[in-house]
Amino acid sequence: MGDSLSKKLQEMMSDKKVQSKVNKAIEMLKKENPDEIEKKIAKIDKEELVKKINEIDEEKLKNMKIDKDEIKKKITQDDLNKLEKMLGKDSEAIMKKVNDFLKSK
Repeated sequence: MGDSLSKKLQEMMSDKKVQSKVNKAIEMLKKENPDEIEKKIAKIDKEELVKKINEIDEEKLKNMKIDKDEIKKKITQDDLNKLEKMLGKDSEAIMKKVNDFLKSK
């Protein structure tokens, strides 16, 4: 019984962290200096990022408690254009997944 409760609490905390990270990323995109964000993005393994993005589907989003409607309200085309520019040569696959996500219901 204790293990079950502990696991459920960990899942809830994890869900809140994921949504919080998504919200923080959107805020960074809107408010931070693009050069600083580009430096952070440059440190990310793009192949690994694309691999992780490709693993995401509707079911996984539901399990992660990602509120797609909330994200759609917050992010603008300007934000997406900035993100694409910052991603550089690796942007095509990542932006396709982001745009598919934003266009889906």
